[in-house]
Amino acid sequence: MQNSGGNKSRKGLNETHLNQIAVLRSLSRSWRGADEPTPIDITEIAQESGVNDEKEIQRYLFILEGQKLVAPQPAGDFTSKTWHITRTGMKALKTIARSTNTVQ
Repeated sequence: MQNSGGNKSRKGLNETHLNQIAVLRSLSRSWRGADEPTPIDITEIAQESGVNDEKEIQRYLFILEGQKLVAPQPAGDFTSKTWHITRTGMKALKTIARSTNTVQ
């Protein structure tokens, strides 16, 4: 796979994949030490992930939600500005971390 610039990223991950991982990673920080994740505002997700375009963040969140990796708060409100990572999302992030060097 290639990113929009035509350059291949490490292990076949393109820029979109890397940005989705960055979004997951920023959402995962809300779960550390808590029983349940704290929802995070889309503006904060944009800043923490390094993807400073809120429309792109929203697009990534929709993609990740389709895979059950994130969920809006309140549940089912896809126009929500607050989102959280799911348990499935945390497991996926750990798997990604083990298989690549993109997530720490």
